[in-house]
Amino acid sequence: MVFWVLLLLITVPMILYAITYICENIEYRKSIYYRETRLSYGAVKGDAGKYGEYLIYNDLRSFEEKGAKFLFNVYIPKASGDTTEIDVLMISSKGLFVFESKNYSGWIFGSENQKNWYQTLPAGRGRSHKENFYNPVMQNRSHIKHLRTFLDQSLPIKSIIVFSNRCELKNIEISTKDVCVINRNQALSLVSKIYEQSVDVLSQSDIEGIYSLLYPFTQVDNAVKQKHIENIHSRFSSDTAVKTTPVDSVTDDKTVKSEGELSECESNAAADAEISCAMSEKVAIPQQDETNAESFDEVVRVEQGTEDANQLKCPKCGGVLILRTAVRGDNAGNRFFGCSNYPKCRYIRNLTEK
Repeated sequence: MVFWVLLLLITVPMILYAITYICENIEYRKSIYYRETRLSYGAVKGDAGKYGEYLIYNDLRSFEEKGAKFLFNVYIPKASGDTTEIDVLMISSKGLFVFESKNYSGWIFGSENQKNWYQTLPAGRGRSHKENFYNPVMQNRSHIKHLRTFLDQSLPIKSIIVFSNRCELKNIEISTKDVCVINRNQALSLVSKIYEQSVDVLSQSDIEGIYSLLYPFTQVDNAVKQKHIENIHSRFSSDTAVKTTPVDSVTDDKTVKSEGELSECESNAAADAEISCAMSEKVAIPQQDETNAESFDEVVRVEQGTEDANQLKCPKCGGVLILRTAVRGDNAGNRFFGCSNYPKCRYIRNLTEK
């Protein structure tokens, strides 16, 4: 008798899990995510980052009925020849929504202009473990910058940083009106509110046109993806203090994968009714942060109050030469004049040159 009771206790949960998995898999195969990525449900659910992206899409897929179209892992080409990867892109009549997925757990701390954000995880016996990761606001700002450059259009673009439901946004400081940092369970209400407060700016043919233009960049071969990963690793190799992929585990909500007119919301809104958004015409980006976000090339510091620098002109493009100091890389500490039109113009002049 005891044997049969134990057998039931073991087999019933397994059967229920198998039925749930089969139903989820059937639903998944009906999704645009599957049709575009061609990844099996098992592969997606076993990959924390991919699963986080799918969950964002799954919460927002009802907007497909309003004509919206989704793209995933879009490798936007940059002027330098590298690529920048957008996790989830929604093209809609209200404009473009660029989602940066952070499928983390734990407590999250960070401010808009702070280079690194922090994730605190319990380590047992009342202790905690802290990991840091690159500022996702700056990260998504860079994605949008290159997307806008590639499209060469003045479109409303909303930037939304989406964290897992399992994490708690403890102290997220946002000062400008163009950034939205939320938990995933707020995504639907947030986008719905933006829809209610915005006018249509794209027709269905416009949506189809942008989708057709960008779709090929979701179907890149493994060589492009590998090059993208290698570029990221090489850019971070000179700054070993930055840990870009906090350690986490895949649980029920699944885990880590780690400018223009944008939307802002209270980063730690407790309920849908408390989410407030505003539109902004232009993003003010500090020089150093923009340099970091664009290319992760050798990071430089702009020297302030240097009149001579403002009197020099770039011989290549006519821009103003700005006195800078390299703060990272092989040339750390060296001072030089750099073009204010960087990265479009990469002209530099050593202080010894005339």
